[in-house]
Amino acid sequence: MKCKLCLQEKELLKKSHIIPDFMYKEIFDEKHRMIKFTTQTPNSKMSVPSSEYESQILCQKCDNEIIGSLETYASQVLFGGRVNVNAKNYIKPDGLEFTQVSNLDYRKFKLFLLSLLWRASISSRPFFGKVQLGPYEDVMRKMILDGDPCLGGDFPCIITSYRKQDLPKELVAEPRKIRLDQRIGYSFLIGGFLYIFKIIKGDQTDWVLEAAVNANGEAKIIHTTKNQATDLLASYFGVRFDKA
Repeated sequence: MKCKLCLQEKELLKKSHIIPDFMYKEIFDEKHRMIKFTTQTPNSKMSVPSSEYESQILCQKCDNEIIGSLETYASQVLFGGRVNVNAKNYIKPDGLEFTQVSNLDYRKFKLFLLSLLWRASISSRPFFGKVQLGPYEDVMRKMILDGDPCLGGDFPCIITSYRKQDLPKELVAEPRKIRLDQRIGYSFLIGGFLYIFKIIKGDQTDWVLEAAVNANGEAKIIHTTKNQATDLLASYFGVRFDKA
C-alpha cells in the first residue's frame, strides 16, 4: 500500500495519530482514556481508550521521523520543554490580551500546524469528516514532505486560547469548516486552544499576518475573555460551561 505522505509502496503502520497525544495533555483521565464531546451528543461526554488515530495511512519513516520530529518540537513550544522560545504577555489599549512568542523555529512549527490539518483531511474517521482540503491536500503534502513551510501567508494558522479562564480545558471537539475573511477555513478546539486555519495561498490580510506564525519565528497567541470563551464552548457543545 502507498504511504499517503511519501506516496511510496511501503509497509504502513497500524496506528497513526491524526492529532498527537501531547495535545490531549489534560484530556486523558487517570487511565489514559480520553474524554470527548461531539455534536451528536452535545450535552454528554464519552470516555474512549485513546485519541483519534487511523491505520494504514503512513509508513514508519513519515510518521515517526518526518511528522514525529515536528510533534516533538511543537509539544515543547506549547507545553514547555528544552527549546529556547521567548514568550511575553501584552494587553492592548482596547483590552485585547495576547502572548507574543518569538524565537520559534518557523519551519518546524508551521509544518506541525499544517500536518494537523493535512492529517485530518486524509483521515476517513467521521470525527474529521468536515475537513476536506481538495486540491490543497496535495499542496500541503508536498510542503510537509519537502520540509518547506513556504511563506507566512500560505495557509496561515491563528491560535487563540482560553487557558487563563476558569473553564474546562479537558475538551476536544470535531473540527469545523468556517468562513474567514470570505475564505474557507477550519477550526480545531483542543485542550483550551483554538487553532484557526485559513485556506489560502499568499494571504495579505494584515491582522492574519500579524497573528500567524511567520518566517521571523514570531506568533501571537490571543487570549479570549471568559464571555468569549463560554460563547465559543456553547457553540461547539450546546451547553454553557459557566453555569452550574
